[in-house]
Amino acid sequence: MTKNKVVMLIAAGFALAGAAVLNAAPHLSETRSTLKEWVELKKIISEEKNKWAVEQQTLQESIDLLEDEIEKIEAAIESYEAEATDADKVRDELVNEEEELKQASAIIKSEIVDLEATTLDLVKYLPTNLQEKLSIITQRIPKTKREIDASTLSVRIMNIIGVLTEIEKFNSQLTVVNEIRDIKGERVRVDTLYVGLAVAYYVDGTRSEAGYMIPAKDGWTRFEDNTLANDIADAVAMQKREETVRFVDLPITITDVE
Repeated sequence: MTKNKVVMLIAAGFALAGAAVLNAAPHLSETRSTLKEWVELKKIISEEKNKWAVEQQTLQESIDLLEDEIEKIEAAIESYEAEATDADKVRDELVNEEEELKQASAIIKSEIVDLEATTLDLVKYLPTNLQEKLSIITQRIPKTKREIDASTLSVRIMNIIGVLTEIEKFNSQLTVVNEIRDIKGERVRVDTLYVGLAVAYYVDGTRSEAGYMIPAKDGWTRFEDNTLANDIADAVAMQKREETVRFVDLPITITDVE
């Protein structure tokens, strides 16, 4: 092969290669475009995934928050229902109590006049000093229709309770009262020892006049017995804490009150 033939063959090779390259150029451009679109699509998908993950987390947090709120509301409703039940019970109890009070009030209202009359009659059996102490209360007890209309049921009940309370207090203790009594036509100052409302013993300051008394209507009945003077005076002194306490024999008679 001559040198000229070789040159011609090389030239022909380059010519063929250039033609092949020129034919493949459009396909490479399309491939690059497709690849670029695929990359963009992958990028968009990745961004959407990230965005969805964030939104999903936000939604889950919102769901958790709402579930907590629902639990709190349900607990509050249960609490209110329980309180409403308790309130209903209390209301029922108050209604029943009010009804019982109304019934009791009706009974007392129908009996209050007799109770007041009985109380005022009972006061007449009390010692004079106790009657004087109760005078403020007994004066408040209505005795006429006008006074009854001007008073209330609660005040009238309190009057009776006040009288009975003082009577019970006096009846449960020993009481020494310095008072003046008519003895043998003279006014004599004596110390009177009341043993509740059962009996009372009196003695003057000279231990010469003494005796005992038992309850009776409109003034206690007095029995003179000067032989008791010293024992009564000692008992009075012991009650006043002026002497040492010791046993003292004094008579006592239980009788029906007239």
